[in-house]
Amino acid sequence: MKKLVSITLALGMCVMSAVCASAETEESFGVFPAVAGENGTAYVSLFDTIVTEEWNPLWVDYIGAVMGEDTAPVMAAALQGSVTSDLHGEEAITAFAEGGYAFDCHFINGAQRLTFRDDTVTILKTDGTEETHTYEYLGKYNIGEGETMMYQGTEISMAFPVDVYRSTDEAGEFNYFMMREDTMDTTWHLEFRYGSDLTALQGYMVGPYAYWLAAGIAENADEETIRNVIALFCLENMDYSAHTDSALKQIDSLGFVGSWQADLSPLGEDYASVDLSMTIDAAGHGTTVMNGEQTADFEAFAVDNGEKEDGIGIYVAYSNLDYEAEAAPYTMTVNDAGQTVLTLTADDGTISWVKQEE
Repeated sequence: MKKLVSITLALGMCVMSAVCASAETEESFGVFPAVAGENGTAYVSLFDTIVTEEWNPLWVDYIGAVMGEDTAPVMAAALQGSVTSDLHGEEAITAFAEGGYAFDCHFINGAQRLTFRDDTVTILKTDGTEETHTYEYLGKYNIGEGETMMYQGTEISMAFPVDVYRSTDEAGEFNYFMMREDTMDTTWHLEFRYGSDLTALQGYMVGPYAYWLAAGIAENADEETIRNVIALFCLENMDYSAHTDSALKQIDSLGFVGSWQADLSPLGEDYASVDLSMTIDAAGHGTTVMNGEQTADFEAFAVDNGEKEDGIGIYVAYSNLDYEAEAAPYTMTVNDAGQTVLTLTADDGTISWVKQEE
């Protein structure tokens, strides 16, 4: 999964942040230091953590914004099912031979918790035992080379790069770790594989590790982190090729359709000469214009996820230029002048838009 772009996509400006490691560290030991953190980090199964009754309403909210509230519960269950299969290897290959697919993203081979520290991994097993192994970096490899699958009507390559690590002692099914680029600082989760055979591990939908890619989250992840990773997973798996009728009715009934003028006064004198406007039409298509120049082209979605008609919900913008989606909580209020005010809030700031009279 990729981290959502800054909420400033919806503002028509671009402010990007990244966690950067030195080139020397990246080259010498790959993503491992970022995964481990300064003092070591323990990880548990991502989907065991976020596919729960407690968090299910959030899945429904994000999916409901994009696809419509009427189909969101069913679609949320289907999306969750696509990554919580109990089948991998030959069992999965046989099960999906006639079509369809689902991935096993759990920890396998008895692992319950994995703690990365310095150049070691400590495996807490479901039987209560622990083992620790030291790893050396082998470099970058590809998983799924030459493998393809159909996704939303398009044949896509399944190949992706990983950093590969080998245990300095005999560790059985933990001899090798294959780590994607994800970290808690960038995408709020990990994606990785581990096993005994380096060649077999490179087969994504073939061999003993077919249809398996473990996903982890820091054991001490807070509520904000969990919300972020659910939003990320839901939004990157939606179909933005066309608005559903239900989604269009939502943005219309919630008051998003129209022309908006940004109130940049809270940003200070540096923005005093900036004119920023946004238009969202009845087809859900949006643009932003800054000082006469178009700065964003996007599709707009929204859902009222609180008490109905309370003016509080989730707004989603999908960039037609970057092919990325982002979300932000919104409030819709009326100011003292009787104007409708849309306020979007994200980690990188808050901005208000005033609806213009037609």
